[in-house]
Amino acid sequence: MKIFISYSQQDKRYADMIAERLKQAGYEVEYDVWRLRAGDNLLAKINESIKVTDTLIVIVSQYFLQSKSLMNEFSAAAFGDISSKQSRILPVLVDKSTVPHYLAKYQYLDLTSDFEKGIQQILSTLSDETPPEKAKKGKAKKRTYERALFTLAQSLRAGRLTLMGGAGVSIGAGIPSWELLLLRLLETMLNKISAGKKSHLKKPNADEFRQRYGSTALIIGKYLKTNLGNDFLPELRNALYADNPLTCQTIDAIVNLARPQRDGKPLDSIITFNFDGLIEENLTRNNIKHKSIYSEGLRNATNELPVYHVHGYLPRKGKIPQASEIVFSEDAYHTQFTDPFSWSNLIQLNKLSQNTCLLIGLSLSDPNLRRLLDVANRKNPTRALNHYVIKKTPNSNPKNDTVDELAFLLEEQDANELGLNVIWVDDFDEIPDLLHSIADYSLELRRTT
Repeated sequence: MKIFISYSQQDKRYADMIAERLKQAGYEVEYDVWRLRAGDNLLAKINESIKVTDTLIVIVSQYFLQSKSLMNEFSAAAFGDISSKQSRILPVLVDKSTVPHYLAKYQYLDLTSDFEKGIQQILSTLSDETPPEKAKKGKAKKRTYERALFTLAQSLRAGRLTLMGGAGVSIGAGIPSWELLLLRLLETMLNKISAGKKSHLKKPNADEFRQRYGSTALIIGKYLKTNLGNDFLPELRNALYADNPLTCQTIDAIVNLARPQRDGKPLDSIITFNFDGLIEENLTRNNIKHKSIYSEGLRNATNELPVYHVHGYLPRKGKIPQASEIVFSEDAYHTQFTDPFSWSNLIQLNKLSQNTCLLIGLSLSDPNLRRLLDVANRKNPTRALNHYVIKKTPNSNPKNDTVDELAFLLEEQDANELGLNVIWVDDFDEIPDLLHSIADYSLELRRTT
């Protein structure tokens, strides 16, 4: 049997130990790809080795998750010749990293608690001539969740957990989607333009709007600001709260996480990219002290949970904060993107550098957020994946729940390169239970320490 070991150079000692034991057991091992002749192509050599391999052992660590070349290796293995031959892909975990989904779905071995026992498990697995089946999806996911949720609970217990929430947090409570918000404002704008005179302008249609303006929403936002003028912010607020949104299970779970802990430190902070004040309303309803921060100079007291509105803040009632810069249109977005010292960018970088962040309801398509994640990750001396993002399982055919395996691989690789572990959910309804589990784990830590 021919075995290829994929590893980061920083994990060479593990590769050496595993290779030596496999050779002693009579296996043919190829792994030291660094011994290249002049003119050799590294990727070509890797692909050549994979094509004639019976088993691919992947040494999983923080260094593996940061290595683009190793991701290329696995891509070649998972979607190339080794997969078509039904050969083994055997992930081996050597540190406390979260095993990514595209590896956790395979039967993987954990060497972190007992290295010698893990080696024996590798030999036992290889002695079985039948390639191991992929682990059941639920089982693999649960193992990954437990490790991730325990790490997040430790951060919460230490007062080092920051929640970063996007549109997905508030939509379940009745806040309109970005598209619906634009449609409502566009109708208001057209009514204003045509007021008092005959006009050929017609009310916007959702399907027509989606086809014509779907990729230029920020530009449409600029048109709205220009034509609505002083009425823009009041009309935006009216459209935002038109359906009288109150709460949802995700917001309730966030409030639960925000409750002060007995004998422990509180949730460090909440960063929201939403304009609405639903989180604050529900914190108030539950008697949790907090402070909305939406501009430079605002500070929270030591007993107040800061809720940072980095794209601006529109409370349901009262005066609209004049200092709040609503990042709704192209010009406001460019201002935020090009000013590295803006208060909102500095807050995000500070939390990404000092805390463990959990991203909820965010698609990771915002270029400014991606830039900040990348900067924080590059400045991290260990390059460990310190943060987590909850993402929905990508489906190639949503009607029959067919999982898009390539999308799984590419999306998780992309998140890893930004310093993020991924927690996959089949449905967004699972998010509240995950958040409650973090709180429960934190209570268990209090009882056991």
